[in-house]
Amino acid sequence: MGTERLVQILPMEGVVTGKPVPAPAVMASVGPGKTCGIDVGSTTCKFVLVAPDGQLLTQSYERHNTKQAEKVLEFLTRLEREFDLTPHQDRVFFTGSGSGLIAPLVGGKTIQEVVAVAASVERVHPSVRFVSEIGGEDMKTIFFSGNETNKSKQVLMQAACSGGTGTFIEKTARKLEIPTEKLAKMRYTGYTLHKVSSKCGIFAEADANTLLKAGVPVEEIIASLFEAVVYQNLATLTRGNTPVPEILLLGGPNLFFYWPARGVALSPNESVERAQG
Repeated sequence: MGTERLVQILPMEGVVTGKPVPAPAVMASVGPGKTCGIDVGSTTCKFVLVAPDGQLLTQSYERHNTKQAEKVLEFLTRLEREFDLTPHQDRVFFTGSGSGLIAPLVGGKTIQEVVAVAASVERVHPSVRFVSEIGGEDMKTIFFSGNETNKSKQVLMQAACSGGTGTFIEKTARKLEIPTEKLAKMRYTGYTLHKVSSKCGIFAEADANTLLKAGVPVEEIIASLFEAVVYQNLATLTRGNTPVPEILLLGGPNLFFYWPARGVALSPNESVERAQG
């Protein structure tokens, strides 16, 4: 499948720093007051803040290091201080695995994460027919069928084990003593691939140990890990369905590993330029 059939979402400015976004990123009008969306994930928290006219004001994407509530409090404090986020005037919506307990404490509304993803894709990328999202602890796929007036969705989710997820990838990389920054720049093509289990992090760790003891280069083990993640997604989450273009890849592992895995180590913005070119 050619890369031109994939959809690469433009990473918005300030994704790490949370600074104001100068680019004219405008969404649909969201009504009176600002609207804030916060994703409380298993390994990271993210937020976006949108003005009443749909203008993107700021955003951030940060690890919470198992302190979800503290990171959300940090986000809200920052938004109140720098962007005048105001209770009873502005709205806050939560999603993610950690949102259920936190949202009621701050007067926010919880939206189930698959519902949030599906609604966003339908609105922003209506031509997409298959979505693959790899999170920190689970994976999910969404198949869209039909037309704009009569569209149906089939959601498949894996959450029984972390096999093939971001945590799975990072754990294996730590075992091989590879920093995350280096991992995101390692190549995929041109290496001999070996069998690495993608069903369980413990099995993958055992396979990596065996390959390492056999003298297999770390680069080949990582390439094999990337291959295992791909097959885990296809084997576990398609359930006999065939993904067809256009395809949308979501989640941290897809963002940071997609282009390097094809042999090109690029920053997110460079990745978008290459995809659009």
